[in-house]
Amino acid sequence: MNAQKNYNLEYGLASGFSNYLGDIGGKGAARKNFLDMKLLKTRLNQTLFVRYKFHPKFSVKGVINYLRISGDDKLSTNLGRKYRNLSFRNDIYDVETTINYFFYNSNLPLSMYPQKKIYFASYFFSGLGIFYHNPKAFYNNDWVDLQPLKTSGQSSPYSKIGMCIPMGIGFYFTIIKRGHMTKRIGLEVNWRYTNTDYLDDVSSKTWANPANLNNSLASNLSNRNPELGLDQPNGFSNNYGWIDDGNGNNANNSPRGNPDSKDSYLSLNISYSMVIKGSPYRRSSKNRKIQKIRF
Repeated sequence: MNAQKNYNLEYGLASGFSNYLGDIGGKGAARKNFLDMKLLKTRLNQTLFVRYKFHPKFSVKGVINYLRISGDDKLSTNLGRKYRNLSFRNDIYDVETTINYFFYNSNLPLSMYPQKKIYFASYFFSGLGIFYHNPKAFYNNDWVDLQPLKTSGQSSPYSKIGMCIPMGIGFYFTIIKRGHMTKRIGLEVNWRYTNTDYLDDVSSKTWANPANLNNSLASNLSNRNPELGLDQPNGFSNNYGWIDDGNGNNANNSPRGNPDSKDSYLSLNISYSMVIKGSPYRRSSKNRKIQKIRF
């Protein structure tokens, strides 16, 4: 029998790195895939979790995460993004429930020392989560909340509450040491697809008319290209913001964002957990009947 089956419940913490896929920053091509991430904007995250193995192949995991994501057009090699000059950071708090499917469990310990046995397990997972986020921009030596400013010219602010679908892959080592608490050390990659395109506050293709924005702060953060001055190559300064055609319409057709795909965020975490052992069978002290428990 695989000794890992005796360990049903674990609780622990994890920490690692987080990044995002969206409209700000990125590389040369204006696309949204994993090659478009800027590693220089990778930030830290922290996690608390509980996992219960209710079947030899499946477990359920509850997670609370804090993640920070960030992006800056100045780092992009795409000149259209670079001179757009938008930037943000976003602190995300999310709660997730996932189902883990174990596609591999070592039946024999990797270490054969009598005092310590080490087992290996790897799994895929997916589930559902809810998160709170609040994108901000650094302006005049302060971090400014972007959601109330409606920088894209939207009629109402987007919601700070969103839904996500976490999915990924992970593995862990179970370390059973005689006379000590059983521990697990693992690694997990988690990508979350979300229902919002506003993790970075950028979505709409159009530039907002400054006359329709709430105040000068909203106008200044809606189009930050003027901060770079007029000394820009190939007339880039003419590609951003509102250019009135004389009839109250915007003559500028260059996009501010891309509303056709949602933003997503991901993390790479190292975990440490303590495991509570439960024997496949236990004996009641009252009636001495053998009761089976799940593992």
